[in-house]
Amino acid sequence: MKALLIAALMFVSAPAFAGKMKEIYIMTTDIILENFGFDDSQVQIDDYKFVTVEGEDLAVQTTVRVYYTRAVYTCVTTFKKTEHFYDVKNLRCK
Repeated sequence: MKALLIAALMFVSAPAFAGKMKEIYIMTTDIILENFGFDDSQVQIDDYKFVTVEGEDLAVQTTVRVYYTRAVYTCVTTFKKTEHFYDVKNLRCK
């Protein structure tokens, strides 16, 4: 019975967690496109990974490939936890 209850809780919470992950994905993509001044037809953003950055609430590392110049950047987007969710704090690309 206990295992069934735990399974039910995990099943119910999974869609909420997936929605939050999607929102982080969208926020990360938007800040990168805004920073580079491109739209999504000019760059490819992939390899989204959660990473640990000391002193930050949340951080996502991505790889950005610019189609026309063939430049490749590794970007880290940091987020600050707010009362209801997260806000983008900083973007660093190398």
